[in-house]
Amino acid sequence: MGGGRRTVTRIHRSQRGFTLVEMATVVAIIAVLAAIAYPLISRMRPRGELASATAEMQAAIHGARLTAMSDGRNVVIMVFPQYAVRQSLGRVIIYEDGDFNFFSTVAGVQPTFGGYNPAVLAAGPNSRVLDTIDLPRGVVFGPPTGMGAGAALPAPLNLVNVTRPCSFCLAGGDGRGAMVFDSSGRISFYSGDGPPLGTADLMQGASLSLFSAEVAGTRTLVIGTATGGVRAFNNG
Repeated sequence: MGGGRRTVTRIHRSQRGFTLVEMATVVAIIAVLAAIAYPLISRMRPRGELASATAEMQAAIHGARLTAMSDGRNVVIMVFPQYAVRQSLGRVIIYEDGDFNFFSTVAGVQPTFGGYNPAVLAAGPNSRVLDTIDLPRGVVFGPPTGMGAGAALPAPLNLVNVTRPCSFCLAGGDGRGAMVFDSSGRISFYSGDGPPLGTADLMQGASLSLFSAEVAGTRTLVIGTATGGVRAFNNG
């Protein structure tokens, strides 16, 4: 019988629930851990969005080059840094120029890059819009000095201008700019209608920076003129 009583005692102990003190202690521990983790998680989100936007832009540029080579048509990557949509600022439009006149200065040709409306997404009779990319909230093209005043990349990219948010975009107005891949994969840069830009700091390539003020971080994409390859540089 003594053994039976011991068994009953063990059963009663195993069924005993948490006391209020124990539950309060667990809740307090969870609250402390949440308070510690929240700042870290809140910083991870904008940093992740910046990294994701950079990767998406890099993939889009690479894909535009492959499309131009496979379709035998020019593919234009238009950058509109000041275009606002919903809660974001900055739009990129991928456009296949099957009419080969997107940068024409001849009167009556429509649409052309100089007057292109990023909200309408118009296309010529033999052309089409392939994709649009809107930057996520909190990520913009910037900062105004790109990777920083006086910043320079190591050779062989040391002549690429990385001190602007977009080295091939207009300095004024809506800041638009365009990259164009032809059917051989060669790249050229435009800031309006007419011939491509031929400035000295575009001979090796061009740069395009994305910025998140929440984490004070910059990611800069450098597009090589010779190969059309894209490299990403982390600056904070």
